Amino acid sequence: MIFSGLIHKKKSMKNPNIKLICLTPVRNEAWILKAFLTATSLWADYIIIADQGSTDGSREIALSFSKVILLDNPAKEMHQAQARKLLFDKAAEIKGDKILFALDADEFLSGNFTHTSGWTRIINSKIGEAFCFRWLTLSENPKYYDPLINSWMFWALHIDDTIYDAIYPDNYIHEWRLPYPKNPISEIFVEDIYFIHFAHINKLRQANKILFYQVITKYNEPQKSAISLFRMYNNQSHSLLPTDQSIFDFYTINGIDVFSLLDYNDEGKYFKKQILKYIKEKGSVYFKSLDIWHDSLFKDINISDPRDYTTKFLHAYLRYTKNISECKIIKSIDFILKKIHI
Repeated sequence: MIFSGLIHKKKSMKNPNIKLICLTPVRNEAWILKAFLTATSLWADYIIIADQGSTDGSREIALSFSKVILLDNPAKEMHQAQARKLLFDKAAEIKGDKILFALDADEFLSGNFTHTSGWTRIINSKIGEAFCFRWLTLSENPKYYDPLINSWMFWALHIDDTIYDAIYPDNYIHEWRLPYPKNPISEIFVEDIYFIHFAHINKLRQANKILFYQVITKYNEPQKSAISLFRMYNNQSHSLLPTDQSIFDFYTINGIDVFSLLDYNDEGKYFKKQILKYIKEKGSVYFKSLDIWHDSLFKDINISDPRDYTTKFLHAYLRYTKNISECKIIKSIDFILKKIHI
């Protein structure tokens, strides 16, 4: 099992000479923010939140936690790299050695992480060391997780007060969470701590988020193929594995029932609002190649389906082949369809 590497001998939770700082961008994350801040407050010295005009109570939730430093992200549109830089610059103002963790509001450290060799390595790390982790993505039923959504990502970094020389691409989406040091001492892959990913527990909200990601990518990158976008955001079904309940130990031992703090009724109205905004700005024909028109999103509003029969056939093909999209024949067909600009 994935947590067989847990070390049961008690280890120090943190080095008192190093501050642990969590950096989190937020825009309408009230459905999970209370749970996230309750859990993260157990180990972080500071939690820096960059709020981008939330209207769902996220700001009020953040301000109710003593460890939170709340920043205003003034951006009108989604630009994730700018939000990350805003968070990093604020953290850099905090004096002394510090380890930065870049977590989203739907991510929690796994298991009794304070008893792992990975945690010992992190809290005794050197300046410039970068740490990579993997997701443990819970399914809609949290008793199971998806074993294939677990690529390594750079999520933590040890810095001090010196001028920081780093690479930080200016991505509006799928950004680097932290500036990557040009000359890191070493890159450490942490095997025994996962980031528990809760997004898929809220099925309807996640579905609306996926639609939003496709729309905003098409809005910003009109040359992007609708086929590529569909394949990127509609992963084929995998065989789920049972979740080792020890991944919640740290929280249950501390009296936190994470699931009782979640709002499962939040369907992501913000995502729907943004989608409609972009469609009204660009016109429905601009987005007709995206497989979004069968959704209930447009049921109660005056926006008609702009697709012709060819586009509808393409979308039927994409959905029908979703679970075999990695086979060579389907990849070849996708390649041809992209070439002829369907």
